[in-house]
Formats: sequence, C-alpha cells, structure tokens
Amino acid sequence: MNKYIYERVKSFCDDNALIEKNDGIVVGLSGGADSVFLFLYLTQIRKEYNLRLCFVHVNHGIRGDEAGKDQHFVEELCRAKDVECRTFYRDIPKMAQEMSMTEEEAGRVYRYECFEQVRMELGYDKIAVAHHQDDQAETVLFQFIRGSGFRGLGGMKAKNGNIIRPLLAVKKQDIVKSLEKMGQKYCIDSTNNEDEYARNQIRHYLIPYLQENLQKETVSHIAKTAAHMQDVTDFIDIQTDLVWDKVTVCKYSRPKEVKADLNELKKLHVVLQREIFMRMIEHMSGRRKDITARHIDALIRLMTRQTGRKINLPYDIVAVKNYDYILMSYKDRWCHSSQSFTEIYEEKISSGQEYNVTFTNDTSHMISFHTEESCEMTEIIKKNNCTKWFDYAKIKNMPKLRYPKEGDYLWLRTDGSKKRLSRILIDSKIPADERKNILVLADGNHIMWIPELARCSAYYYIDENTKKMLCASIH
Repeated sequence: MNKYIYERVKSFCDDNALIEKNDGIVVGLSGGADSVFLFLYLTQIRKEYNLRLCFVHVNHGIRGDEAGKDQHFVEELCRAKDVECRTFYRDIPKMAQEMSMTEEEAGRVYRYECFEQVRMELGYDKIAVAHHQDDQAETVLFQFIRGSGFRGLGGMKAKNGNIIRPLLAVKKQDIVKSLEKMGQKYCIDSTNNEDEYARNQIRHYLIPYLQENLQKETVSHIAKTAAHMQDVTDFIDIQTDLVWDKVTVCKYSRPKEVKADLNELKKLHVVLQREIFMRMIEHMSGRRKDITARHIDALIRLMTRQTGRKINLPYDIVAVKNYDYILMSYKDRWCHSSQSFTEIYEEKISSGQEYNVTFTNDTSHMISFHTEESCEMTEIIKKNNCTKWFDYAKIKNMPKLRYPKEGDYLWLRTDGSKKRLSRILIDSKIPADERKNILVLADGNHIMWIPELARCSAYYYIDENTKKMLCASIH
C-alpha cells in the first residue's frame, strides 16, 4: 500500500480515535474500490491492533449477474486473506416500494440493518464503512441544495455512535491510484454511471465543473468546511443543553407531550430556538431523520400565530400554539376516530376565477385560470414557473384543484411514459406527512399540474396543433 496514503489514513484514525487495540469491527465490503481499499488497510493493521474483523457484503437484487459476480469477488477476496465474510440478499426495489422509499434509501437502510445484526451477533464494537473525502463533498453539496440546516452542512462524522469512517481524509483518486499501483482488482457498479440519482449528478457534473472552473481543491475545501461545521454543531449542542430545562417541560423520558415556554423561547437567538424545536421532536420520537428545515421554519412562524393554531409534524406529532407556550403532542390527542386532521379540499375550476390556496410551507397564494387562443410562445415563457399553459383540447374532465388521491399519475414525456404521483412526491423529497397536503390540478386521475413543485404533465404540453389553451397563474 502507498506509504503516503497509508500514513494519511492512520493519522486520521488516530486523531479521531476510530480504531483501537482489540477492537471487533464489522466492515461493509461492496467490492468497489473504496471498500476494497478499506479491506486492505484493515487486514494490514490487523495483527498490530489485534483486530477481530468480519466483512459483510449486501446483494441488493438490482444488477442481476453483475451483482452475483461482485458477491463472488468479495468472497474470494476474504478467502485469500483468511477473514470472515458474511453475505446478505434483499430485493431492494420491492422493499423500496413497500416502504415508500427511493431504492437508494432502502438500500442504505438494509445495509446498516445487516451490519448491526452481525455486530450484535458477534459482540463487536464498531461498524466501518468506506466513505471518503469525495463522498463527504457530495453529501455536503446534496444537503446544501436540498435546503438542509447547519447539521446537514457538517456532512458525515468520522465517528457517529458505533459507525466509523476511516477514509474520510483521503480522495477517491488517491484510493484508485493506490489500488492500481498494487495491481489490486475491484468491482465497478454500473449504477454509479447513471444520472437518475441526485448524488451521481453532483459527482459527474457539479463537482468536476467546480474543480475545472473555480477551484481544483473543491473536494478538500468542502471537507474542511464540513469539519468546521461539526465543531459549530458541537458548540450549539452545548448551548442548547444549558437552556433546555429552563425553556421546556418534559415529564417523562419519552413523553406523550412536551411544552416550550414562549416567554423564555423568545429570549433566545433564533439558532437556539430552532435547535430547541428540533430537540423537542427528537425527545418525543427518538429520531431526527425526517425533520427538515421546512418543519422547523413552520414552528418558528407558529410562535407568532394566533392561539389555537396547529401544524402537523412527522411521526404523528402535532404542535399547537397556546397563549404562553408551544405544545407538542401526538395526533390522536387531537383527532377522534371519525375525523381526519387533513383538510378536505376539492374544487372545480372555472375560467376567469381566482382561488385562494395554501401550500405545505403554510404560505397563501392566489391561483387564477383563463383561456386564450394559441399563439407563438418562446421556450422561456413555456418554462415560467408561475404561469403554465395546457392544451385545452386534451382536457377530458373539468379540472379540479384538490389533494392527491390513489391512482393519480403524470406523463413524464410526450411518448406516454407515466409515473405515479406518489412516487414523484417521494422522489421530490416531500416529507411523508406533507404529501397528502400537496395541492394539484387534476383531470380525473391525470395530474395536470403540481403548483408547489412547478411540474406539469407532458400530456398537456402545447404544440403546433394547439388551438386553445388553459392558462394557470400563481400570484
């Protein structure tokens, strides 16, 4: 192994106390360059640190024969080094569908379930994964683009609970060059070349553009910034600990409700207000994963709203504004068996009329409709997010403004390729509790327009044959 990169990894592990003598470590081994390099590093230091190692490979049931070859490669690699190897199989596309996740999310969830299962069975201490510096840069950019808060901009931690990432200090190109010099083979996942996933688009286009046109050290600079943001996060956690008991009232370790004193809350800087709200949700549910900046922003606005105003949050939690406090409790406290907390809304539209609607971020908008004869339109006008044009002749039913229903779909392209509305909302990262409240313009079950996402069905696109148009505008 290249001495420079070996010392870089060793120094990073020592600085962050990632690997200690006599550790038992479960290691993710996909067969790709990154995990193979981690495999070689850990087997090289195994005797020095007296490590107990178990390598785990997960077949996602996606790439057919290619996935089978990867599994065989991993098994042979472990056999050659005389280390334990365990393999798992799961139909990830099916799992993703059943759990309303993307395949990428479902694969990640299942992998870590497998890692933890083996760790518990063997009584080992840690789980090692092969994320490197480029992965860190991609994560930070992805979180930034999707509107994450400061925690998301901290990226992945070198050590997060029992999960360790020994390769975060090295770049992908250094890993690949080191393997090539050693003559070490590795597998190439064909899905890494597909641009369907947002991360792949960041990897293939955004980062190379930044490196070539703005800053060649983009990856390392983003990684350093992520490390600084993790320090900021640690500081904010300390400050939140200092005011938590003064601001909130929790009667149990996993309470059915938690209150925040508005008088005390308003004395705090908005950064601490946000963190208090985040921690209140986590205190009730034990999770942060599905909490977005959108939810926290809604809670900040709730502080100044009238008494009795409620908002829905993930994990069936409802936040209510009272005279002098914000109360979080579970939804069944507010709903009777015959009632739904979701507002019922469905209205047929009429040309020349305006409709006052509310988006999921709690903002109000006016949507107006009118018809006009077709005229020559530029591509810039067609792509206007605030006004949309539909071929009137293609509309089969009187369009309605309503919330999603079972069986709703859109055309993705003019060739008739369809996609379920539910999947579009999942792919657009709309939180599960908000999907039912996304307003749509519907022609039966055919969704013409999703105003909040500025997305239209390709079926209704105007073309040279269009004679009359329905125009929809958001004010």
